[in-house]
Amino acid sequence: MFSERLSRRELIGASAGIAAVAASPLAAQLPAEVDVSRLVRTALFVSDLEASKRFYRDLLGLDEVFFEGEFKGDMLGQLLGIPANAPTRVIILKAEGAPFGMIGLFQVTGHKLRRVRKRRGSVNIGEGVLVFNAARLDPIVAKLRAGGFTIVSPPVNLTPRWREMTFYGPDDVLINLIERPDR
Repeated sequence: MFSERLSRRELIGASAGIAAVAASPLAAQLPAEVDVSRLVRTALFVSDLEASKRFYRDLLGLDEVFFEGEFKGDMLGQLLGIPANAPTRVIILKAEGAPFGMIGLFQVTGHKLRRVRKRRGSVNIGEGVLVFNAARLDPIVAKLRAGGFTIVSPPVNLTPRWREMTFYGPDDVLINLIERPDR
């Protein structure tokens, strides 16, 4: 069980751990020009762009369109490892606020992509999990069930205040929601 508050000893220990990482040989080896931002977006290659857009917009609230269009050409082919003439439809969705934590949905229409093979019902090596905070999980559970989505774990209490759940979205993307009324 996780504690919501850290004791003074735990806080001091955690602070020392952070300082140790910052002073680690790895951090010392990073050149000064390494300057990476926080995560800008996750790119998902989808089988049905419109269905995926509805899911992420209507169920998870990513209702702002940051970019929408179609790409093809040598540079895209080289970047994605697909034929240069394979058109790729794109929509990048975001929640209100700064353009970070966005989801880019990409549907390659001129070239057949293979599905990632994974074992359902458990996480897999190399598999990403999208994690979002939600004010209330119960209405989302009802929508997932109505939409026929597979719930891996219904909401469970991991702390006295927060519940979490895991489910598969379109194209078997694993999604974790954390109920945080104070989000």
